[in-house]
Amino acid sequence: MKMNLNGPWTLEFTDPVAGKGVTIPAQVPGNVLGDLYRSGVIPDPYFGNNSVALRPYEFVDWTYRTVFTAPVPEKGERAELVFGGIDTVAEIFLNGEALGKACNMFVEHRFDASALLRPGEENELLVMIRSSVNYARQFAGRPGICSLSCNFEGLFLRRAMHTYGWDIEPRLVGAGLWRSVSLETLPPERWTDLYLATVHLSGEGALLALSWNFETDAPALDGFECFFSMRCGDLVFEQAFPLYFVNGLRHMTVPDPVLWHPAGSGEPALYEVSMELRRRGKTVDVRRWKTGIRTIRLKRTETLDRDGNGEFVFEVNGKAVFIKGSNWVPADALHGEHPERVSRHLELFRNLGCNMVRCWGGGVYEDEAFFDECDRSGLLVWQDFMFACELPPNEPWFQETVREELRKVILRLRNHPSLALWCGDNEGDEFFFGEHSVYKKLPPSTNTLTRRLFPEVVAAFDPLRDYLPSSPFLSDELWKTGERCRSPEQHLWGPRDYWKSDFYRRNTAIFAGEIGYHGLPHLSSIRRFVPEESLNGRAGDSVWNTHASQPYGTRNGSYSYRIGLMETQVRNAFGSVPPDLETYVRASQFVQAEAFKYFIESFRCRKWKKTGILWWNLADSWPQFSDAVVDYYYAKKLAYYYIRSSQRPFLLMFDEATRGVLPLYAVNDTRHAVSGTFRVSEPGTGETLLSGEFRADADASAKIAEMAVEPQKRAMFLIEWNTGPETRFNHYLHGPVPFELSMYEKAFSILAEKLYPDFSWLTHRT
Repeated sequence: MKMNLNGPWTLEFTDPVAGKGVTIPAQVPGNVLGDLYRSGVIPDPYFGNNSVALRPYEFVDWTYRTVFTAPVPEKGERAELVFGGIDTVAEIFLNGEALGKACNMFVEHRFDASALLRPGEENELLVMIRSSVNYARQFAGRPGICSLSCNFEGLFLRRAMHTYGWDIEPRLVGAGLWRSVSLETLPPERWTDLYLATVHLSGEGALLALSWNFETDAPALDGFECFFSMRCGDLVFEQAFPLYFVNGLRHMTVPDPVLWHPAGSGEPALYEVSMELRRRGKTVDVRRWKTGIRTIRLKRTETLDRDGNGEFVFEVNGKAVFIKGSNWVPADALHGEHPERVSRHLELFRNLGCNMVRCWGGGVYEDEAFFDECDRSGLLVWQDFMFACELPPNEPWFQETVREELRKVILRLRNHPSLALWCGDNEGDEFFFGEHSVYKKLPPSTNTLTRRLFPEVVAAFDPLRDYLPSSPFLSDELWKTGERCRSPEQHLWGPRDYWKSDFYRRNTAIFAGEIGYHGLPHLSSIRRFVPEESLNGRAGDSVWNTHASQPYGTRNGSYSYRIGLMETQVRNAFGSVPPDLETYVRASQFVQAEAFKYFIESFRCRKWKKTGILWWNLADSWPQFSDAVVDYYYAKKLAYYYIRSSQRPFLLMFDEATRGVLPLYAVNDTRHAVSGTFRVSEPGTGETLLSGEFRADADASAKIAEMAVEPQKRAMFLIEWNTGPETRFNHYLHGPVPFELSMYEKAFSILAEKLYPDFSWLTHRT
């Protein structure tokens, strides 16, 4: 039985500004900064430079307090207080007595409360959370640990690195009970952890592996039995078998299984699983969940050969899947606040035709609801362990902390069919490269965590799921030569210049784990987080830099370049930066949209030479100027609509011209051949430039025609095709930069009605 302890608590602290003790209402789950804002102690941390002024609250200790009446347990039951997430260093007291400690934001904490609980009476629960920044002072730094400049406080603590500041996140070092709190009464006989996985598929069916652990206070292990069942529609698979010990492993073959497929490859069929623990014919515990029967494999080589050949491809049920997706960052910068945003973000993934989401290592491990939704939607999940742009300590105590973290995370998530891959970290291998690296004399394989500890834990608790040490993975061979461009999976950031520059056009990646381009939010959104006096400040304004996101409010910090970068990208495309903000917004969104369109389509037309692209990123976790295609207020930038078009299952697209010839490709991600007619025209005149018939094989890309063009001509082309009941459209921007902004706007106004009829600039006009 579970008793929910969420809801209103009280929060006590000494206000560093007022210099006195304060007690305010608290929301659980929630974040102390959200509580401070709701109580009027601080202004909106997402507006203007308010986040910078919150620095004094980084050094505050916090006390959460609540009172509840405990139920009376049955004979033999144990009571546990369960904290889904505590941010981060905490001591827990029940009825004035110490119950336990916590020092990891990412995992659930359970405490046996049986001895201190007062059944049927009022109980006081108190959680004291220490300042994460102050707690980190006790650890001595050394040259052998590395981090981004504002993240060193996080190297020794297991909490979300982005909270200390990132180029896409504000520095908001809060605290809180950020996931649910409950009191659970546990029976003396119960399942503790269960593992069900597909070993392989064959003509005989699906071979499943079932591993179990259970607890009992019985003096002898006699009379125990498991009744196992799986149901998918009218299909039922059942087995009953005796249990001679508290753990074990069993293999079962499910005949004629209904398979789980990722979005676009088939239905994500789910089985309802039930496991009954029986003792002498009586059911003493039942565990129910949903799963899918499928195999997932990442086939990869460590390097590309000298001819650029290599491999990095996901196979689901023995068939290669071209990946179209995005990187996932926390749905809200303040963990515990607005959990409903997670589902809304996943709906955006589905609407864009994505089949994978990569959970980035600077955030948190998402909860069960996230993975349940991915299971239902056919969204594959690439899961980073929570390490990003860092080389943390590798002392034995830290290794044991991380080992326990990974064990808990893997046990919680491993039964989800959507979970495709464990990845050791984000960009950790990068620290072993470069003249300025203190690690330049050591190969990446010396990283004890990603090369030894992490794969050991994965092998122990989730042996059938693949593990990638780092993204991008940089082998010792590449370290010796310095040739990062020979990694099959790459993060394509580079100079972030013109989106068709040599860096992007000639990239060697088989798979892009990250790639992005800046775009301003709509003017209506900018007005919601930038004060009127700063609206036209741009690169010289502190508010714009704060929302770049530049921690501490420093004018020339490591991330303040991003405002100037947006201007440069617009200048590259259109020759100048519009002086008025409304026109600048349109120009910036044109540039971002064309960049994302080019990145996705250039990968897709090379299908199977390239195997996937995870662009950066879908949505903002706070109001900012960024690469996201949906802003914090859910206003969709133009890039969202271009991506939705570019990720359709079937698409006609131009690749770049070679010697005055534009190749037209048909890219087909469906499981059947497609045929029809096509036409290419100029939007302004309607003149037909190219037309014909085509046939596209299933799950392939093929050149279907060529069109002669003048290399120096700047033009927009409309591509239309008919495959039966309806006509579809795409467009292509041809010619060298810079383009005339007026020309682009005129062409876009003609095309938008056909291609993006639901798009709106959403500008606030004065």
